[in-house]
Amino acid sequence: MGGESEIFSTYEKEFATLHDTITAKIVSEIPSAATADAKKRLVNQTNRELEEADEIISQMEMELVSLPTPVREQLAPRVKSFKNDLKKSKKDLGKYALSDRDQLLGGSGGSGSHLVDMDGRGGNNGDRSRMLQGTERLQEGSRKLEEAKRRALETEGVAIETLGSLNQQREQILRTRDRLTVADGFITKSQGVLKGMQQTMMANKYLTYGIIAALMLLIIIVIYFKFIAQSSN
Repeated sequence: MGGESEIFSTYEKEFATLHDTITAKIVSEIPSAATADAKKRLVNQTNRELEEADEIISQMEMELVSLPTPVREQLAPRVKSFKNDLKKSKKDLGKYALSDRDQLLGGSGGSGSHLVDMDGRGGNNGDRSRMLQGTERLQEGSRKLEEAKRRALETEGVAIETLGSLNQQREQILRTRDRLTVADGFITKSQGVLKGMQQTMMANKYLTYGIIAALMLLIIIVIYFKFIAQSSN
C-alpha cells in the first residue's frame, strides 16, 4: 500500500512471524510433547509469546492513530483480524492448560491430592501474576493510546485552525488580486487618455506654429507692399 506506515509494516511482519510460531506450538508441538513437564513448558512459553503478540497489536493501534484517516480506515480491519486470530489462539491454548489441570486433579488422592492442590495453587499464583503483569501492560498500552489520541486531537485542532487562517488569507489575496485587476484597468484607460491628450497637445502645438508662421508671412507681405511698392512709384 502506497501510504502505509513503514513502522506499521514492521509490526505486522513481527506479528505474523510470532503468530506462526504460536500456531505451530498449539497445533503440533504441545499435543506431541513427550512428557507432562515438556507440555507445561511449551504452554508457558506459548503464553509468553501470546503476551508479546498482544503488545505488538497495542503498538499497531498506537501507530494507527498517527496515520492519515484514509490509511487508518484501510488498516483498521487488519488489526481487528489480528486480534481475532490471537483470541482464537488463546482459546485453543486454554484447552490444553485445562486438560492438564484436570488430569493432575483427577489422578491423585489423600496426601498426594494435597500436594497437587499445593502445586495447583502455585500454578494459579503464577498464572495470576502473569495475568496481573499482562493487565498492567494493557493498561499502560491503553494510557499510551489515550495520550496518542489526545495529541492527535490537539494536532487536528491546530491543523483546522491553521487551515481556516490559510483560507482567510487566500480570500484576502483573491480580493486584493481583484482590486489590482480593476486598478490595472483604470491605469490602462488613464494611459490611453494621457496618450490622446499628448497627441492633441502636439497637434495644437503644430497648429500654433502654423498660425505664427502665417501671421509672420502676412506681416512681411504688408510691409513689402506698404514701403517697397510705394518707393518704386
